[in-house]
Amino acid sequence: MGRRAALRAGLAATALAGGAALAAEPAAAALPASDDGWVSVLTHGAVGDGVTDDTAAIQAAFNAARAATPNLGVLFPAGRTYRVSNRVTLSGLTDTALRGHGATLALVDPAPVTVKDQVRGVLQIQDCHRLKVLGLNLVDDTAAYWYSGLIITASTGIVVDGVVSRGFRHTGISVWDNIPGASNDIVITNCTTEDVRFGIASNGHDVRITNNHVAMDWLSSQEAEDWGGVWRAESKYYDGINVWFGADRTVISGNTITECGQAGVYTQQVTNLVVADNTVSGCQLRGIEVDGSARGSLPRSGQAVGVSITGNVATNCVGHINVLASRDVTVVGNRVENPNASRAVSCVAVHQGSTKTVVVANHLRQAHPSHPAVFVDTASVDVTLAWNAVEAAVPYQTPADTVIIRRSGAGQIRTEGKLIAVGGIGVGNSVAATTPGAVVRKIEVFSASGQSLGWVPVYNSIT
Repeated sequence: MGRRAALRAGLAATALAGGAALAAEPAAAALPASDDGWVSVLTHGAVGDGVTDDTAAIQAAFNAARAATPNLGVLFPAGRTYRVSNRVTLSGLTDTALRGHGATLALVDPAPVTVKDQVRGVLQIQDCHRLKVLGLNLVDDTAAYWYSGLIITASTGIVVDGVVSRGFRHTGISVWDNIPGASNDIVITNCTTEDVRFGIASNGHDVRITNNHVAMDWLSSQEAEDWGGVWRAESKYYDGINVWFGADRTVISGNTITECGQAGVYTQQVTNLVVADNTVSGCQLRGIEVDGSARGSLPRSGQAVGVSITGNVATNCVGHINVLASRDVTVVGNRVENPNASRAVSCVAVHQGSTKTVVVANHLRQAHPSHPAVFVDTASVDVTLAWNAVEAAVPYQTPADTVIIRRSGAGQIRTEGKLIAVGGIGVGNSVAATTPGAVVRKIEVFSASGQSLGWVPVYNSIT
């Protein structure tokens, strides 16, 4: 099973496992809402000393918050480390919050989860609506078993703000459902994920992933040192931000993504995607990859539709902006650099049958002496490259039908395609002349529909 398919299987099992856990919970006695609207985990027996197992106490506080009418918020008092040995599940809450600024939820000596397909979230948010999760630190110091930090399923109107997720063997923060889009209207912002297999992942609808820091620091990891700086498939570190099959209307914006094991941003057969104003560096595969190709059990190729990649900085990755089997894609205003003269990777690549792709006004710098800064394969059609500032020994490698418009020198414009001026072409430096010299070139003239009208001669002199 490929790593993408394996991840999907693992995340899919999460929703099922979470449902099973909820079914086993004991019923909590109904409580009236308190004056301040909060339930502290300490009042239900949590100690927060980093030694005592607080799993049952935290779950009891969650159940009490749900049983109250209206639902109560849940408070993790600051300055404490709450040790858990299994997931805790917050379910059925509406119009409230979980607050954990300055508090840590630490997974220690956990219940074994040895099968990746059965991955658990240490904090599971399920069937909640208009809920805020604020400022909690989630930590796994050993990554011995298949746990993620925070998993959101079957929920709407969720805001995750200021959460830190470190050290988990699977995903830092995840929005995942067996049916894509069952979770929608989700905001993940101002969060940090570090030293995890996948940083932030989603297959929801209307998900905004903004202003987060996703760092794996793979190049400085022990694994990279042991492997001589060459990533392998058995790595603990993969992609920074993932958007999976079935996701729709996703915004990935303003994030810093650093030294991932594979791609900084990887998206798979998604629709209506915006990737904007991110800084991606040092990733061991692509900086930003939009993949519409068929893989494993996924449907036919060409399902990534409606993608805008704009205003990003991508540098020093093993490939930078990569568009595969996608349609209706704009790549605009990005700054991309391959500073490694020995690394044969492009700044922008469009291939595997991508169509209706526009690459415009990007600043591209390529240090490799023979690899193109922009690559378009022969299977991709209706591709336009215009007004890009390209610093490269080989600026472009494209098929003949690719339209390229570029600055070719001081005061010069060059195009590799036909230039059709429906309203006519004016020449500003014309002077009177009557006697032509020899014909040395000819210029073909086309109608507005692209049909040839004949030729205009070019003379070696005229007086």
